[in-house]
Amino acid sequence: MSDWLRINGTKINIALRNVAVLIGLWALFLVFSACNGGGGAGGAGGGASLRSETAIFPPVVFTADKNTDETVELFASFDDGAEIIQLSDELAEGGDVVEFKISPDGIFVAYVADQDENNLFELYVVAVDKATDEAAVKVSVPLAGRGIRETAPGSGRYFFEWAADSSRVAYIADAAEIAPAPEIVALFELFSSTPDGETKDVVSDLLRTDSDVLDFEWEPDSNQIAYVADQDTDDKFELYVALADGTIPSRVVSGRPMVGNGIREVFPGTGQYAFAWAPNSSRLGYIADQDIAGKFELFTSTPNGRSNPKVSKLPAGPRNVANFKWAPNSQRIAYTANQNIANAIDLFATLPVVGTTPVILSSGLSTGGEVSDFRWAPNSSRLAFVADKSGGAFFQLYSVQPVNNNDILISEGLADTSDVTVFKWSPNSSRIAYIVDAANFELFTTAPDQRNSTRIRGSLAAVDSDVFDFDWSPNSSRVAYTADFIVSNVIELFSSTFNNSDTDRVSGSLTAGGDVSKFKWAFDNSGVGYIADQDTEDVDELYASRPNGTDNTLLSGDLVSGGDVLEFDWVP
Repeated sequence: MSDWLRINGTKINIALRNVAVLIGLWALFLVFSACNGGGGAGGAGGGASLRSETAIFPPVVFTADKNTDETVELFASFDDGAEIIQLSDELAEGGDVVEFKISPDGIFVAYVADQDENNLFELYVVAVDKATDEAAVKVSVPLAGRGIRETAPGSGRYFFEWAADSSRVAYIADAAEIAPAPEIVALFELFSSTPDGETKDVVSDLLRTDSDVLDFEWEPDSNQIAYVADQDTDDKFELYVALADGTIPSRVVSGRPMVGNGIREVFPGTGQYAFAWAPNSSRLGYIADQDIAGKFELFTSTPNGRSNPKVSKLPAGPRNVANFKWAPNSQRIAYTANQNIANAIDLFATLPVVGTTPVILSSGLSTGGEVSDFRWAPNSSRLAFVADKSGGAFFQLYSVQPVNNNDILISEGLADTSDVTVFKWSPNSSRIAYIVDAANFELFTTAPDQRNSTRIRGSLAAVDSDVFDFDWSPNSSRVAYTADFIVSNVIELFSSTFNNSDTDRVSGSLTAGGDVSKFKWAFDNSGVGYIADQDTEDVDELYASRPNGTDNTLLSGDLVSGGDVLEFDWVP
């Protein structure tokens, strides 16, 4: 048992163990630990002895071909890499762990793998603090075909998600026949299971062999699940809501009759559909050609389907809603559409109920102009959006309150040929960070109601350098980012204060040819984890450092020759 679990005692997993047996075994374990100075951990790492000091970084879960080259397994690292536990069980020949997600409470990990049969991808749940005598639990029903549905072919992402309260995990899969109530083989249905695998429920109500569930989303309150399916009519994709345990038949909440093909796919081929719960679970929003075939409008619905207003106000003709997002406080819904000008995509906000008039937020767009991206501030006070207002194909960043069209150009001072490519609000809503594509890719931060921006470079930036990716710290004090600031084409990890008063290299000294790839802030702001071939070229390992670059630590332990860390996430 790791130092972290001793300190965070509420994280100890008991859900997969019989409580009476657990108490007895745990007592024996404590006696053994007291007599022998520490407990071992199963799997890779050999169960390194516990350290006396408190770990700097929280635990982390990662996938790697750590034990066998080109066989990807799942691991958890505790005590800054001093204790590593293999979470996935022995894999069938050719098998791999392809994706994992940690439960919101930090107790379990759900993962998809062809663990028992090559190319049959099933869903398993395991405790983060897996003991040596425990095994992962297969929580998916018996599956056929390739098992759990991939969001898009070759994406490496699969349809499974934890409920916000960690009580269940839902998934879309191709079920085999289940006695005594056989399912229809060769169609994708929606299921949910408890983490112990004792309860496995069918959530969707598909009755035909030509129907499938295409996408789903948990209600924020964790009681219900919304899903898109051609459940009643072939190739007519409607929105349904069902209890997570499937005890009450699903109900259609998109309006009927559905004239067109139904809920719109966000981008063709992605497998992601344009619907979302309000954060307070009060309503669902969705885009569909519900009233006129081929004309996609924005609707909201109560979870029981009794109230189903159209909240966009599109005129006649080829006008469509492109995208929408709920305000974090659920009071408003913003969307983009060519509602005012046929050849311009504006930003609007409206109340999510019947009888309201949308407010245009992106004032001044000309023909050919487009709002390409928009995001609510976490506190719902404003929206930021990127637009080429003149239709000249150069995109700038603006901020606006959701009740008027007095938008502010907050990327002011950039060259006319510069584009804002991506932006992110700080978690406390005080600032926005964004990347500009000019002569180089550069990083700036700004207050959402000011025109002046601060370039994030510090004293480390070389003349010809680019910023590739960035993210805010959870406490909004710093921005971490990858850049080739010191040596051209050598990508390292840095962090800076939001006002550029301090810049530090977070990644350790890289070997020749080394680069940092993925990175992620720890939930407690203790540091930044990242994957890099830092010590050996072309060997990607998992490291973490404090935000100022100190205490650089290898978290993934030793890898087999040819092994690499592929993905990771911090345990909350």
